[in-house]
Amino acid sequence: MTRCLVISAMMMVLMIAATAAAAPAIAVDAPEYSHGTVFEGFAIVHSFVLRNTGDAELRIGRVTATCGCTATELATDRLAPGQSIDLQVLIDTTGYRGASAWVIHVDSNDPVTPRLTLRITATVTPSQPYHVSVGDMNYLFYLLIDLRNPDRYAARHLMGAINIPYEELDQWTERLPRGVLLILYDDRGDRSDLAARALIERGFNEARSLLGGFAEWTHRFGEKLTLADPSNP
Repeated sequence: MTRCLVISAMMMVLMIAATAAAAPAIAVDAPEYSHGTVFEGFAIVHSFVLRNTGDAELRIGRVTATCGCTATELATDRLAPGQSIDLQVLIDTTGYRGASAWVIHVDSNDPVTPRLTLRITATVTPSQPYHVSVGDMNYLFYLLIDLRNPDRYAARHLMGAINIPYEELDQWTERLPRGVLLILYDDRGDRSDLAARALIERGFNEARSLLGGFAEWTHRFGEKLTLADPSNP
């Protein structure tokens, strides 16, 4: 009886010791990435490969940055032993000059390394006066939409406008960009008002109607910034 108790106690101790020894371990192929030289305003994109080299499930918590960079949302926050996942980081270099560094922290349940530190470095050179960064273009970008029929559009329209007849606008909602200023116009602004309200209801919060439409533009500015289709008779 006593011997059985001793054996049982030993087995319990071994099981507890084995359980205590099992732990996740976070690792990365390369914790630091050097991008080299980049013009100010250009984006740096790099993927870090995170791995669980331990023998228990790795749970990834917050991913934070000490800079103006963004990290994509991970496909999963849990990795079984041996599994890996890509963490993509995007850095906007606008406002940086010379030798620069960006730091990203990855928190996890790794008892040895509860916070993994990743680092990206680059030398940022000033852009030229004639350059525009993609970040600035994204901020400044807008889309002009001419809601008139194709004949009216071909006769004369605002430069840069695309033609989406009012009746066909519903067919375009899946193709229009969200988070971008959408300026809609027709001849006098009646249908563009309706279109802007309808788009806002569908989540296009930046949709706007040109007051007075194309008629108001030509009344104030004539043919400035307008085009006619040369093939239009």
